[in-house]
Amino acid sequence: MAYTTKEEIQADFKDLTFTTTSNVKIVDVEQFIIESDALINSYIGERYVVPVTTGEGLQLLKLYSRLLTTARIKKIMEVKQDKGQDANQNVVGVLMSPAAIIKALESIRDGKSSLVGATLLTNSGGFFNNNVSNDVEAVMKKDEKQW
Repeated sequence: MAYTTKEEIQADFKDLTFTTTSNVKIVDVEQFIIESDALINSYIGERYVVPVTTGEGLQLLKLYSRLLTTARIKKIMEVKQDKGQDANQNVVGVLMSPAAIIKALESIRDGKSSLVGATLLTNSGGFFNNNVSNDVEAVMKKDEKQW
């Protein structure tokens, strides 16, 4: 499941239609979406079950995917457009830079922020420990065999 669609990406660009012959082809847009989603999942997949399919967290990831894809297309268009044209004339302003999105994804991965409605992984990428999961403090006794 993709977090964004080519139609949502197209809506971010006025006066530009992605076709099989445009500077950025429709198949390129589809591939950029796949790659953006893979990047997102590589970060949040350490903490949450991916793909996220419900909740406000899903809406946030849709935004991040759209912004990453849009920023990538914008960069390509800046390089490929005629020198006499303004590179920003065909794109809606970028809300967050890719670097800011990566920082936000790191914050989610590190547990500093959360994805509301997303399912947390049971073991967060390591071995499952019932005591840690249930906040049970280990008690070690001196000079006693405990194993």
